[in-house]
Amino acid sequence: MPRLAGQQPEYIANQLQAFVERRRTNPVMFNVAHVLDPAMVKALSEYFKELDPKPLGGASKELAPEGRKIYEEGVPSANVPPCASCHGPDGKGADAFPRLAGQLHDYILRKLTSWDKERGQNKDQPDNSAIMQPIAHDLTEAQIKAVAAYVSQLN
Repeated sequence: MPRLAGQQPEYIANQLQAFVERRRTNPVMFNVAHVLDPAMVKALSEYFKELDPKPLGGASKELAPEGRKIYEEGVPSANVPPCASCHGPDGKGADAFPRLAGQLHDYILRKLTSWDKERGQNKDQPDNSAIMQPIAHDLTEAQIKAVAAYVSQLN
């Protein structure tokens, strides 16, 4: 489960709609999202944005320096842009780009390694997070672990 505290409202609203439209697959979230009316989505999104999550730890601190490098510089040899270019230098996201700072290490690891299985399920209605598909695909497992370690410790 992701940490929603501090998350961008536009991102939360978009992802809830993606569950309803089955552009993202998750039976639990479909059951939650499809009963929310627009006012409820707005209220939840605004509530979560105001929370200030602190990192919970649990990731390998030895991997964080490599993760920071990828986050700030990308992987030019694999055409992977810096994570900071969309998620911000502090990892707090903006608008439709989600907050990564303080996100759970295991959540980031699972999402990046299983992107194709969970996102973009309805090719006729691509999710705005489709921009991440080639990035997630072009990162190695070691690079994903490093990025997950780095962002999980950001405050």
